[in-house]
Amino acid sequence: MLSGQSQFVPQPLNYPGQGYWPAYISISDPEHVWVGTTHEFNIPYSYSIKTSNGGVSWTHDSIPVPGEPYCTSICEWDKNTCFFVFTDVTEAGGSIWKTTNGGSTWSCMTTNQFDGSFANFYHAFSANAGVAMGDPKDGYFVIQVTNDGGETWTRVPSISIPTPLEGEYGMNDSYSAVGNSIWFTTNKGRCFRSFDRGQHWDVTRVVDVSGGFFDVCFSSEHKGAFFSMNDSTRNIAVTIDGGINWDTVSIPQSYYILDMSSVGGFDGGFVFTGWKDLTDVFFTPDMFTGIVKIGSSIISSGSVAFLDASTGWLAGGESGTNEIFKYMGVLSSANQGSAIKHTEKLLIMPNPTSDKALLKLQSDDVGTKFLTLLITDMCGKVVKQQSILSSEWAKLDASDYDNGIYMVYVFSGNEMPRCVKWVINH
Repeated sequence: MLSGQSQFVPQPLNYPGQGYWPAYISISDPEHVWVGTTHEFNIPYSYSIKTSNGGVSWTHDSIPVPGEPYCTSICEWDKNTCFFVFTDVTEAGGSIWKTTNGGSTWSCMTTNQFDGSFANFYHAFSANAGVAMGDPKDGYFVIQVTNDGGETWTRVPSISIPTPLEGEYGMNDSYSAVGNSIWFTTNKGRCFRSFDRGQHWDVTRVVDVSGGFFDVCFSSEHKGAFFSMNDSTRNIAVTIDGGINWDTVSIPQSYYILDMSSVGGFDGGFVFTGWKDLTDVFFTPDMFTGIVKIGSSIISSGSVAFLDASTGWLAGGESGTNEIFKYMGVLSSANQGSAIKHTEKLLIMPNPTSDKALLKLQSDDVGTKFLTLLITDMCGKVVKQQSILSSEWAKLDASDYDNGIYMVYVFSGNEMPRCVKWVINH
């Protein structure tokens, strides 16, 4: 098992063309992961993408959504049960679709519940009980509750929901839930909260703005974070009382925060992504008191999801081989305070390789007592791990591997691993 700081290994999702983005990631367990997709030009795409073997392979299952569907949120319940939310590119509204057999077949849970609204998310409190949220209609937010798997729905009355501000609306998948508590954000910098599965709501204005894009993430029923996705000058706001009161904390400067995920096993632990030229990934084990970069300069839309310290996924871009990234390390509080070393990259000569090759180590690794060489395939499977001498060059033998692309990592103590792509062609 890897230790120290970790890395992200790219994997293809085999989309039908360019412009497709894995916008939403929902993890059932280390082997089973669900992905919802959007297109940069709003091309309709109603497929569930799922792995049942930790990313070795991915299945695309069609969801029979009529019209011009656009995915706004997904929520897994287990490896067989998942919920996808769609609106229509031209007509808005919304529908919620459910599978109970791992994605083989899908059924629609809704009829006209979101007519005249815009469905932003559905959260499952159990296999049959959940709450869905849509933009205001008739002067208040459309919040629908079901306890029988969508056979019947009850709209939460206006008396139980704070009145929306003028021009206020929610955003796709911008919510968080822990236990029976749930929170969602609006474009007006407000955070709505319910502690009874969506039956009654309160609200706090976290940021006083006329408009923006905000999201929220909670690691427990009390500890959470509220952040702006379109303003690099704002800090993150945090709460330790379930969202009643908020305070700001400092974050790495000049980053646009793209997404955030809690990390199971850490009270106040989060992984979040920030964009500045490319996407970097950060981890805090302690409510942003300490922040460490665990991924750097990645082509990614920023969507991130972590189940626990060793199970995490990061959305990629549209370049074919890096459409999603699998996390290959183990987070711990020991990560706090570590720093990424921005030095020269590793070099393999020749590359591509048909037989023997040399790996040139970084100059600051030479003389280090202990180095670890790790080689993985493009699915993240470790194919070789060994200790190597800390000389300037290390020997590699391509005859040990099949043709293909591999990732070569060099670990030095608890520092960020160095990495280079190795192409083998016999």
